[in-house]
Amino acid sequence: MLDLYEASFTRKIPSADLKDLGVTHLLYGVGIEEDRADTIVGELVDSEAVQLCRVEDLDDAQCRVHGLERTVNLYEAADLQALVSSMGGLVGVDLTSLEHRVWAPLVRALVEAGTEFVALYAEPNDYRRSDDLPGAVYDLSTSRGIEPLPGFARLARRQDDDGYFAPLLGFEGARLGHIFDQEEVEVSKTSPVIGSPGFRVEYPTYTYLANRDSLSLDRMEQRVEYARASCPFEAYRALERVHARAGGKHLRVAPIGTKPHALGGILYAIRHEPIVELIYDHPVRSKGRTRGSRGVYVYEVSAFLKTLGAA
Repeated sequence: MLDLYEASFTRKIPSADLKDLGVTHLLYGVGIEEDRADTIVGELVDSEAVQLCRVEDLDDAQCRVHGLERTVNLYEAADLQALVSSMGGLVGVDLTSLEHRVWAPLVRALVEAGTEFVALYAEPNDYRRSDDLPGAVYDLSTSRGIEPLPGFARLARRQDDDGYFAPLLGFEGARLGHIFDQEEVEVSKTSPVIGSPGFRVEYPTYTYLANRDSLSLDRMEQRVEYARASCPFEAYRALERVHARAGGKHLRVAPIGTKPHALGGILYAIRHEPIVELIYDHPVRSKGRTRGSRGVYVYEVSAFLKTLGAA
């Protein structure tokens, strides 16, 4: 059933309006080779009110946060909390220019510290199409392998783990197939979340096409939940519905669709630890996988979380 929950904490603005948000610190990266990756920092680079904090990868674990001149181990909660404590005012996290393995632990630290923050995302104008790659409508990435995101340790298989699984789907069906091959999840207990409405009207159809082989297994297409592709909070609500059907038991979530949906999945895992586990395949992004940008989404994460009350 389509989720009609009003996502009042999501809004889309022209990139020129970013200076009016009141962000005091912007966490952003430079390693993603896409046109839109510079959209957000490019609008704020001349603002004297914003401290730009460029996150540079030193290795798989450590980052240097320029602007604050700190080295942070993404697996060390103390490092992350010290980083968060050094920032005041409203923090902005640029999802567009950061990899999941970097922004996910940053978001976790911000949530745990109760810091006021927003996530920002520059919508792509278009994706690069696939040259007939199996299970892909678009040529977006290759997988580096399934392993935990920093700060989201894998759990030993629990006694109440019946294999309930909620993948947040995108255009790369091969990623879902890979997870089924590698992880102890049950096809019969899988309820996917699909981004609908999509950023464009045709995108939900592309998601179905890319994942059609998996969706045909054990009538999985009848267990699909829908959430606006651009809204993490609708994705969060969709996961609530899936988890309720699972009786609140152990649930695995795979954030392999849009970055907004990934944010919703990661927030849900933070709020429902240890009964919700993340599965992530760490894709290696194709260069130039998107073209242009169509505006910026602002996600008022801390404001949304306040409406949920105590975890």
